[in-house]
Amino acid sequence: MRAFTIGLAVALFAATPTAAKPSAAPAVLLRTGLTNRDPKRVDPKPAKPATTANATTTNVITATPAMWVVHGPRGTAYLLGSIHALPKNIDWQTPEIAAAMKRADTFVFEIPMDTESRTQLTQMFQSNGFLPVEVSLPSYFDRQMRDNYRHVIFLTHADPTNIVYMRPWLAAMALQGAADGETGLIAAEGVDNKVYAQAVARGVKNFRALETGEFQFRLLMGDGNINEEMTRLRRTFATIIASHKDIISGLLAAWEKGDTTALATYGAGSSGMSPEYRKAFLEDRNRRWVPQIEAMLNEKHTYFITVGAGHLVGNTGVPNLLREKGYRVDGPDMIASASSSSLRALR
Repeated sequence: MRAFTIGLAVALFAATPTAAKPSAAPAVLLRTGLTNRDPKRVDPKPAKPATTANATTTNVITATPAMWVVHGPRGTAYLLGSIHALPKNIDWQTPEIAAAMKRADTFVFEIPMDTESRTQLTQMFQSNGFLPVEVSLPSYFDRQMRDNYRHVIFLTHADPTNIVYMRPWLAAMALQGAADGETGLIAAEGVDNKVYAQAVARGVKNFRALETGEFQFRLLMGDGNINEEMTRLRRTFATIIASHKDIISGLLAAWEKGDTTALATYGAGSSGMSPEYRKAFLEDRNRRWVPQIEAMLNEKHTYFITVGAGHLVGNTGVPNLLREKGYRVDGPDMIASASSSSLRALR
């Protein structure tokens, strides 16, 4: 799923206050919580019991997300697999994670997390994500897409008056975000945002990024080919209609348990991911990150690196790529006794 592999740029944009955006209405939709549902309307169906996806903050779910420890010549790096948008009621800060964050003097993310960088990212979305004023998105739809579009709008309660102005790639992201809102996921609750906020509150001054916000944005946007964007949007429609909530529930369950094998089925091992997408969005990026992490490990620092969980699992995940380079990497994908001894030392 796209949000699992490259969601941070979208999550930062979605979590940015509306006032920071030149045009608020389309951006609001990306915040995953605000739709065109009438707040006075009474749903005919009774409320469902609280679950992982829709539970309130009074029903706290304790998660144990996967974390790895990389030992270098001079430095140490903790790798935490993130979900970029989460429900409010998940407590994921285990004693091991809290201890690692406390030990770290340098925090590393996929892209810069500071306010100026978020503002620049917002401007990129606003400048490149919308169609010319004389063109509307539905004008590109065939009959099947029109039917699917109506169905998706019904399922997500997204506001079509905003969607119609978007380029297909951004509409796909917005509708995915609206669907995430229906399952209780909130960008501001994402692990990356929380880790960054806590590091800032602690007075940490050293922050690094593995790639730029512009790089992620260009990867999301593609080369501007409208036909390719429409193909992406068509796939998004199909995903939301077919099994979006099942995918989200399964992904969250795997992440909460730190189940790296199950997580891989939503990332590099996903049967629904094309080889081209897997290479561009996961494998190539992972391989570009490894030399940067190697350079960090030659500095006398303790790093806390937070990236999407999809980048850390499977044979082409960052931990295994570092192992291929000869580094000792302890983590949940190793024999339990070997990985737990290293993590217990954090307590």
